[in-house]
Parts: sequence; structure tokens; C-alpha cells
Amino acid sequence: MQSSITAHPHSAPSIPASSPEEQRTRACQDLARVAALDPEQLPLALAFLSGYRPRTFDTVLEAVQPCDNLGAEGETPDREPFCVTCGAPVGIFLAHGKGYRHYRGLRTAASKPRPYKADHAPVIGWRPAAAAAAG
Repeated sequence: MQSSITAHPHSAPSIPASSPEEQRTRACQDLARVAALDPEQLPLALAFLSGYRPRTFDTVLEAVQPCDNLGAEGETPDREPFCVTCGAPVGIFLAHGKGYRHYRGLRTAASKPRPYKADHAPVIGWRPAAAAAAG
């Protein structure tokens, strides 16, 4: 009797996306795979992602976070990013790259904030801008 389980399991090959058409095809395939997950698989996939690529997991959760605290006219309150780990303000300084960086200084016309290197990578959270000024 032969075993139906192979000795060397293979994972699905990755699909290189180089042209716009290939990128669209890959995106459609990925969306179809997510849609096909049963209710137990989706939390397991997200839990795996949180351990395998924590920064990607944070980015995904931030991207799909619903807009909360809408004002009376549908306006969102002023919010700013901060580091959840240390409470410092963070921002994107394009001269230093596309990632968030800790910074010091006020964001005014007369003063420029200055990024600095902290002993940890920023973990992004959002808070009301008034709370940041008071804190």
C-alpha cells in the first residue's frame, strides 16, 4: 500500500509580479484566496502573519482600521501618529526614507522637528492631536 502523503511536501510556488498585468493577476488571485478562507482559517492566517512579519501585520491592521469618532459633519478629529512603545511623536521624513521615525521639536512654521534614532523601531498608534500637545 502506498502512502498518499509525500515525503517532501511542496509549498505553492510564488508568482513573480513584474508587469502591471501580472500584478493585477496576482492581486486577483490573492483576493480569491482570502475570500475562500473559512472563518477559522482567517484568524489563524493573521496570527501567523503577526509573528512572521510583525511590521507588515501592523501596517495591515492600520490600513483596514475603520474611521472612528466622526464629527457631526462627518469630519475626523485631528489625529497624529505616536510610538506606542515610548509615547514619543513619530513622523515620516522623506529625506531619511519612507518609514516612520521618532522626532523631537514642535511642528510649527518657526521650528522644525528633528528625527532621532531611538533604541527601538516605532510601533505606530494614533492619538488626538490635542492629547499629544498636552503630553
